[in-house]
Amino acid sequence: MDNIARDIAHVGRLLKVWLGLRGDDLAAQVRRGGRLLPRRVRAAAQRLAKAEAMLGAPKLARQLDTAALGRDAKLCIAHLAPLVQGRVRHGFWQRAASWAALLVVICGAVVYGLWWLRGVV
Repeated sequence: MDNIARDIAHVGRLLKVWLGLRGDDLAAQVRRGGRLLPRRVRAAAQRLAKAEAMLGAPKLARQLDTAALGRDAKLCIAHLAPLVQGRVRHGFWQRAASWAALLVVICGAVVYGLWWLRGVV
């Protein structure tokens, strides 16, 4: 049961990082995600959300099919993990480009200011 709870938390973190989905639990995140997820992944995430609700009650938690939930968690993680890694890489290059553009603007302003002080312009 601990593995399932850990996997559900991991899927929730991935949804938060990749899609920016906020919510108190996985069910709220999946509901907010809507059609942003493929059908199979969304169905698996919904099954995980139902399991998350059942994990709170010990008698209901024993009724869960841990093998099926493990497969659902693997499917969600396999779909979301590469997207998160790509987004982190993309974010780095986006920040680097913005810093480079800022540096070009500042250098241009300094050169123009020096020309203006000298009386060339």
